[in-house]
This record gives sequence, C-alpha cells and structure tokens, in this order.
Amino acid sequence: IAYAPIPFAVISFISSSYVIYYLLCKERKKLERLYHRLILGMNFVLLLTSFIWITSPFAVPAGTPNYAGASGTIQTCTASAFIYLTTILGVPTYYGSLSLQALMGIKNNFKEEKYRWIE
Repeated sequence: IAYAPIPFAVISFISSSYVIYYLLCKERKKLERLYHRLILGMNFVLLLTSFIWITSPFAVPAGTPNYAGASGTIQTCTASAFIYLTTILGVPTYYGSLSLQALMGIKNNFKEEKYRWIE
C-alpha cells in the first residue's frame, strides 16, 4: 500500500512540470492574464505535492514495523510531513482563487482590468 500512490504521483509530477514549462517557456505572453498566473502557481504547488507523494514511502524512519520501504530518519519524515501539509493547503486555496476569478470574470464580462484589484 505504501507504493500505491507513486505511479499516479509520477503522472501528476510530469503533467505539472509540463504546464510550468509550457507557461514559462512556450507561452509566456499568457501570463499576462490572471487565470494563467493562478494555474502556474497551482502547478508549482502540485509539483511539490507530487514530489512528496513520490518520496514519502522512503522518508518513513527505518525500522518502522509493517511499513515497506521505510529507509528514512525522523527528520526526513518530519520534513516530508511539513512540506506535505503546507502544499496540501495550497491546492484548495488556488481552486478557491480560480472560482473567485471566474465569478468576478462573469460579473465583469471578462474585462480583467475591472477585477485586477483582486490580485
């Protein structure tokens, strides 16, 4: 069970990396829009979250009973948990921000200059 989320975390890591690469290198002009900046920020948070999901089975202290792959220390486990909790709170924050951006966009006929103050 410890290794079950790893394949999905790898897919998430790759797709978040691609979105970041696409927005920063290929379509930098899109970052002028609030929506794309929110997507970029959310993908940075998802990238960290995916990395923690990939590495977390190995951060568990060595010798932990009934846990496959436990090879870390208490410090690696603590650091992994801290980063996980920090990033896992960032994802709903970005989804809430996207919802607010959509609401303000609809209310203002998607004229971004009218709701740019949110940022």
